[in-house]
Amino acid sequence: MNLSVQILGCGSSSGVPAVGNNWGACNPNNPRNRRLRSSIYVKNDKTNILIDATPDLRQQLLNANITNLDAVFITHTHADHINGIDDFRFLNVLMKKHISLYASEKSIIDIGKRFSYVFDELSPEANGFYYKPCLIPNIAKKEFVINGLRVFSFPQNHGFSESTGFRINNMAYCTDVIDFSKESFELLHGLDLLIIDCLRFKPHKTHAHLDKVLMWIDELKPKKSVLTHMNYDVDYDHINSLLPPNCEAAFDGLILEC
Repeated sequence: MNLSVQILGCGSSSGVPAVGNNWGACNPNNPRNRRLRSSIYVKNDKTNILIDATPDLRQQLLNANITNLDAVFITHTHADHINGIDDFRFLNVLMKKHISLYASEKSIIDIGKRFSYVFDELSPEANGFYYKPCLIPNIAKKEFVINGLRVFSFPQNHGFSESTGFRINNMAYCTDVIDFSKESFELLHGLDLLIIDCLRFKPHKTHAHLDKVLMWIDELKPKKSVLTHMNYDVDYDHINSLLPPNCEAAFDGLILEC
């Protein structure tokens, strides 16, 4: 059962350019350096899954013409991965139903505190009108199945906090990670596609940098690797010139098959 994976955004929390038209080391004349916040869309002929609800969610849904979702996965509740949650309302309107959300128990609790209204039931007076986003919370188990897709969720070290990685069949999405436990790392063997956090060239306290990512890739040997969550220090052409075969930097709109 083949998967199509679309990169909706591959930028860091600031996006590229950052506010103030700050392009850093990125060439502003290369459209592949223009990055929305990091998110992906995974689909096959039966299932549509979105991972993360960035502040750019409205534009990402428009860019990819997404009108239907079977599930939303949330990696963690930092603002650049969750603050677009209100835009799910308009998918509720189109679909005329609630959307299932999967995340760690901690993330479910955090969302319930910060965006409690998304889990509240519609009032009887609404008569099916979605005046707010309606999401059904599900604690992501270590292994679960959605419409035949085998999903593993696993904790990732995000420095001062924890994020969740997801493996869907033979594709894994690991953003906002600086290290893995032995158990989590084992789940990344035998991949057709690994999409992995690579914030910048220099080491960082909460995100992987290029040398560390290349070390992981060398050990895991996925068939293809794609770097994401890149900040304005990472020029698209420059980083691609440094990468081994079957590894590339993401760009917004990139579509991958696995």
